[in-house]
Amino acid sequence: MRPMTLDLLEVSTDQFVTTLRMNRPPVNALVPELQEQLVETLNRLKDSEDTRVVILTSAIDRVFMAGADIKEMAAFDRENPSTLERVAQVSRRSQAAFTEIEHFAKPLIAAINGHALGGGCELALTCDYRFMVDDGRATIGQNETALGLIPGAGGTQRLPRLIGRGPASELIYEGARLKAPRAAAVGLVNAALPADGFAEAVMERARRLARMPPIALRLAKEAIIAGLERPPGKGYEVEAENFGRAAMTEDAMMGIMSFISKQEPEFKGK
Repeated sequence: MRPMTLDLLEVSTDQFVTTLRMNRPPVNALVPELQEQLVETLNRLKDSEDTRVVILTSAIDRVFMAGADIKEMAAFDRENPSTLERVAQVSRRSQAAFTEIEHFAKPLIAAINGHALGGGCELALTCDYRFMVDDGRATIGQNETALGLIPGAGGTQRLPRLIGRGPASELIYEGARLKAPRAAAVGLVNAALPADGFAEAVMERARRLARMPPIALRLAKEAIIAGLERPPGKGYEVEAENFGRAAMTEDAMMGIMSFISKQEPEFKGK
């Protein structure tokens, strides 16, 4: 697919891997326009046969996303009684956008190539994988309390679900900013990768996923999310239904026969 540039997003596809590069200088501040472009682009990609895996990263050197536009927040009229609800609506819109991103039907990888703070951390939490550059400089965290705020795009919900209530409370309450090795140690990111060859290492992992059966990955992701979001027991129902659906695919037959014959399968997404 020919590279495509939107106002705030650069999109390119190669070997079933689509890379989205956020590009809103200077720090990719989280604004409605960027959220909308991310959601709209992922909605287009969900049915594309050319895309099996998506990498979300930044086109800006040393910054993944530095969170909300603080200057815009400073302009709020705190004396106006209607401001509280208006600001709450900003949070709700971000929550809705990030939930759509989290529910994207294909594997979504955050290639955190710089600071991921506040909304940037929350965006990374919507992804299935988080790989962070270990350059001695980049940090990740929910640092809103240092500004007298709290996370507003799902961070208070996704972070405890990912790393547990105790560690998440510590990070949120103290506004901690973790470098890659520490973030990996607490489970906030999957791996801390060296700066030299970072993009290539993430792409290699993405291409490995792109060689997997895409229907099975989609059904597995749906079951995982169901188990996290639905009442106890409902996730098992989705797992059973999706197990049956996966077993009926041509990819499943290909995988089984290739295993028996000790050959490398080539999955077609059917």
